[in-house]
Amino acid sequence: MLKEITMFEFDKFASENELFTYFQTSNYAILKSEEGYDYEYIGYFEQSKLIAASVILIKRLSVKFKYAYATRGILMDYHNPLLIKKISDSLKKYLNKKNIIFLKIDPLIVTKEYEAKSKDLINVRHVNLDYILQNNGFKKLKDNLYFESQLPRYRGVVDLTKYTNSKLNKNCRNKVKKSLTKGLTLEKVSIDKLDVLYNILKRKYKYPQNFYNNLYKVFSDKKMIDLFLVKIDYEGFMESAKRLYDNELTLNNAYNNLLKLNNNERNLNKKIASDKRLVGYKNDIMEASRKYSDNELTDYVAAAIIIKTKNSVEIAFSAYNPFYKRLNVNYFLHYALINYYKSDAEQLIFNSLTGNFSKDSPYKGLNDFYFSFNPVIEELIGEFDLIVNKKIYEKFLVTGKLHAELDKT
Repeated sequence: MLKEITMFEFDKFASENELFTYFQTSNYAILKSEEGYDYEYIGYFEQSKLIAASVILIKRLSVKFKYAYATRGILMDYHNPLLIKKISDSLKKYLNKKNIIFLKIDPLIVTKEYEAKSKDLINVRHVNLDYILQNNGFKKLKDNLYFESQLPRYRGVVDLTKYTNSKLNKNCRNKVKKSLTKGLTLEKVSIDKLDVLYNILKRKYKYPQNFYNNLYKVFSDKKMIDLFLVKIDYEGFMESAKRLYDNELTLNNAYNNLLKLNNNERNLNKKIASDKRLVGYKNDIMEASRKYSDNELTDYVAAAIIIKTKNSVEIAFSAYNPFYKRLNVNYFLHYALINYYKSDAEQLIFNSLTGNFSKDSPYKGLNDFYFSFNPVIEELIGEFDLIVNKKIYEKFLVTGKLHAELDKT
């Protein structure tokens, strides 16, 4: 039997389910209500035992008709075709009475895993679930490679229990190493720094400041959210740059003498590389000195919002000021977050990956950045619609109403 359940019943069930995610929490439902969604908690019972549950978000498509969305899927046993059949039949009856024409789900079910360095497929899981869902009333939607759907279909997972700096690829290690000399520090902050956080995040996301305020409010109640800023200390940055410049100058003079003794290509390349480093350190000194002389002792250059669930931490939002790109602040931010949580969580999740791993991908730079931290790349099962009223569903589909409401491209 399927029926509406209380928030407390749902939260208890969800927190104990293996598919638990912050998208399936009462906190997330409350957050989405600020964006115009209604919501309900529904549960499926067998012999008085709750065996499946979900938050469903509900939004109007017209004066009469609505659609529903179970974000990251209904919490249920997807390997039980009979159960799925019972739940889908019950859902159709339940939702039809509320003039809901379809229910969208995008379960947190990993179907493939890829190795970040080679992009090779290393594991295939849950092979028949697509067919089980489709055979029980769920329409499979087109698999997206980018960010067309409500939530990304690809994500990167860093195993914090086995993390060492050697896990990073060579380019990432070099950029992190350089960033550590730029006077950067990771600072965990409270809501009183929301203005600073927002001014950085708005460069990347379109959400108003009030969204982040609501986000913090609903998730801080259960201590599920952390806010971070990356701060640059210009005095420390200047001192570090001067020290590196002096050390490099000593090396550069040595390379000059070496060239006089043996003017070969190898020694020449060493001298050229050293010249480039000297220019970089000199630029750092000039930039830091200029800021310091203007009495700008510190500045915030990057931000991140972390959502915590069970033994996982997820980077829900992150951004940096591109003016400081050459300081590798984005590498520092993610490196620092990994190190911050490696003793407290089992995995850290990146959510901004795409499924096109080719050199021609419009998101190649984005993917390469995340791949450099050597996560396991997970491909999720994708989106399905449980169609309740086929005639009205197809009407909205033909008119473009569903595309306008749900497509993110």
